[in-house]
Amino acid sequence: MPLRSMTGYGTASRRWVASDGPWSLDVEARSVNARFLELKVRQPYGAAVEQKLRRQLEGRVGRGRVELAIHQRACNPEEVDLRDPLLALGVERGRVEQTIRAAAEVARLAHGLLHVVQPSALEILRVCQAPSRGPTPSVEAPPKAPAFLAEVVDEALDQLCTFRDREGDALAEAVGVLAAELHEQVERLEACLPSERDRLAERVTTRLQELAARLGTETVDPERVAQEIAVLVVRGDVAEELARVGSHLAQLRDTVGGPATAGQGKTLEFVAQELLREITTMGSKVTSHEGSRIIIESKGILERIREQVHNVE
Repeated sequence: MPLRSMTGYGTASRRWVASDGPWSLDVEARSVNARFLELKVRQPYGAAVEQKLRRQLEGRVGRGRVELAIHQRACNPEEVDLRDPLLALGVERGRVEQTIRAAAEVARLAHGLLHVVQPSALEILRVCQAPSRGPTPSVEAPPKAPAFLAEVVDEALDQLCTFRDREGDALAEAVGVLAAELHEQVERLEACLPSERDRLAERVTTRLQELAARLGTETVDPERVAQEIAVLVVRGDVAEELARVGSHLAQLRDTVGGPATAGQGKTLEFVAQELLREITTMGSKVTSHEGSRIIIESKGILERIREQVHNVE
């Protein structure tokens, strides 16, 4: 898995029957590109649950703007799958497990002091069906988060991450194709450099001959011509820029082909920025029509690369 996109979407839901009726829990997770990790959580359970959800998101997503929306509502009995016998009786499986653990703890504490009879399954079920004791909640009080909330959120995040991985594969393929196209343009530019030097030499010789004719001089000093040509060739030399472009392209390919990590997109953005800097510098030195056309096409390819890597985590 070479790259991971910041664009993703995932959902998960759960239906259950509690002592106060059937309920529905719907979780939706979506993400888009951002410079850093930005979390937006919408949930009805309060600040303590939100902190747990944020830690859960930070453990799964490294970068991007992630929105997590959780909705809990009362639903019709027809919407609930009653094949689970506990749900059919309005008992949460987590409450049964808590009751069994509590009974075991009571038996441990009473060992040697009291004779405690192990409760039957029916007695445990009656305890679980009994309403919880505590203060009567107000109308504005937030609902209690179900015990399986983290599990349902994980299901939605699994879909979100799978989506991001799939988009990342497409991004890696697109960036690889564009990098190959840019490499071809650089090779074309290197191929036309010898003719660029010949063209400069011919242009300097012609202009000096025209100047000599205008001044009434029949001959042109060959050393003077060689000096002028050397100055133009040195000024238009792009060997260093070509070497750096080759190095940046190699780093681009290595990053795309490496394992997906958070911050990979920033590295690719920096590499693309440096490539654009070198291509722009070469554009200011190359004066031929063919070279200028190659530089323009290279900049277009680089702009498409930058658009793609902006979505990489």
